[in-house]
Amino acid sequence: MSDMITGDQSDGGRCIDRRYFISGTAAVALTTAIAATLGGCTSNSNESATSGSTSESSEPSWFTAPDPVEESKISQTVESDVVVIGAGMSGNAAACSCAERGLSVSVVERMETWSGRGYGVGVIDSKIMEAAGLDIDRSLAQKYWTRCCGSRINEKLLSLYMNRSREAADWGFEKCAAAGVSVLLWDGYSRDPQFPDSAGYHVFFGGPEQSAGKDWSRDLTLCLNDDAIKAGATYYYNNHAEYLEKDDDTVTGCVATDADGNYVRYHAKKGVVLATGDVVGNQEMLEYYAPEIAQCNYKLYTPVGGNTGDGHAMGLWAGGAMQEGDFPPMLHPQVGAYYQCGFLCVNQDGERFFNEATWVNGKSLNYLRQPGQCGYVVFDKNWAQNNLETLPYGGGMFWDTFRVLGSGSWDAVAGQQTVDDAVEKGSFVFKADSIEELASKVDIDATALKETIARYNQLCEADNDEDFGKDPLFLTPVEEAPFYISKAIPGILATVGGLKVDTRLNVTDADGNAIAGLYAVGNVSGDFYAVDYPINIPGNSQGRCLTWGYLVGEFIEKE
Repeated sequence: MSDMITGDQSDGGRCIDRRYFISGTAAVALTTAIAATLGGCTSNSNESATSGSTSESSEPSWFTAPDPVEESKISQTVESDVVVIGAGMSGNAAACSCAERGLSVSVVERMETWSGRGYGVGVIDSKIMEAAGLDIDRSLAQKYWTRCCGSRINEKLLSLYMNRSREAADWGFEKCAAAGVSVLLWDGYSRDPQFPDSAGYHVFFGGPEQSAGKDWSRDLTLCLNDDAIKAGATYYYNNHAEYLEKDDDTVTGCVATDADGNYVRYHAKKGVVLATGDVVGNQEMLEYYAPEIAQCNYKLYTPVGGNTGDGHAMGLWAGGAMQEGDFPPMLHPQVGAYYQCGFLCVNQDGERFFNEATWVNGKSLNYLRQPGQCGYVVFDKNWAQNNLETLPYGGGMFWDTFRVLGSGSWDAVAGQQTVDDAVEKGSFVFKADSIEELASKVDIDATALKETIARYNQLCEADNDEDFGKDPLFLTPVEEAPFYISKAIPGILATVGGLKVDTRLNVTDADGNAIAGLYAVGNVSGDFYAVDYPINIPGNSQGRCLTWGYLVGEFIEKE
């Protein structure tokens, strides 16, 4: 008989060892989430995220596993070789990979349908890159990644991604081609040698999801979903996995609650794959595992109601361990205005506070620490030409646009139109003929703002940023009316931390011993990131989801 791994400390050593949980500091509660458009100038309110209840003791609620369901209450058992819990990109990739290898697959998903997000997928190489004559300096990319993560990752996992992501990408992108979805390369990556991006960000056009105005990479997830079903995978939506079951030391499946409140056992002959996403939708977990960003006012994750750390908890109850250290943040400054570039930025007090010519997470973390969690980017009538001149040396997300390779250079006319449209909307970008008027539009002290701009213009004139060390290439003065000021506000896209896994994607305990029958892919799996989210290969989180999902089918088949 299968049994659930529980948190009962008298349970013969099967209890959760508290040493494997990472402590964190509680932070201010998050506000209602929003989803920003690509332009970043409009937003839609989402419902508040699930916030697990904290027990009367200081111990987090998910440390205690639920009691197993009485056998008499199990309404049915569904048998398959593999059970995949979660139907996002990694879950669909896992289901498709397993099914195409002849394994029977049950996908258990708590939401009404599959989910997808993001605009592109980042990998180390692909046939598309090869055809374009592009490649990535593997040594440089891996070294930069490791340094960005403070050398606290499992570098074997990074090498697995570096060595196998092309194979996974070609597999997935061929599915797109067969479905009439174009896969193109983004050309707006950073050319700054201190913050180098690689040309591995693949974006999607012409599919039903992109054509309907949804996130572009949803078309890749849709293709994976379609092909998984064609290969024989069965999807069980509105089924909430409650806990995993074990037979001795082997995970054998899960018990889920279906849409009618019935308990269903999903039994796996060969393995269970956790693909449940991250923890942004669970405030208690967010405060515990990612305290640095828990106070962020905006969450941009989807689907709302998901990403509540279910897989993290189930993996722990089954004997797995969490990666050490706080979960790294994936923050993008897309709640406010799109264009931030490398221009002067001030806070609500009118003070400059950092070197603005930095990367996405760097900008966002700096904004997060300011009053109102907001930065104010200041530029003048010459901004479009100034930006165009900096792109050969800088660029990247929220500096360049989502232009694709072969489409020409950044379009200054279109850029100006984007800013003009945002000014007309009047929410995030403002325009004035004087600094005094500009300051009044965002409630910044005019004297302070004028002094900061005067100081900044002096630094630009001297080609020497004595205050924050910005490269002179990016010192562009604020001198000619009309003047602009745009709000730059960070939002949490995801936390990229989770359960320890080995290079076969088996969940492991703290000593690296594999939990038989249990695998984790995507953002429920850990040790691939630490400290920060590297973006030198933009879109690598989705690239990791695709790669891990593809590979787990191979690993399970060979068991």
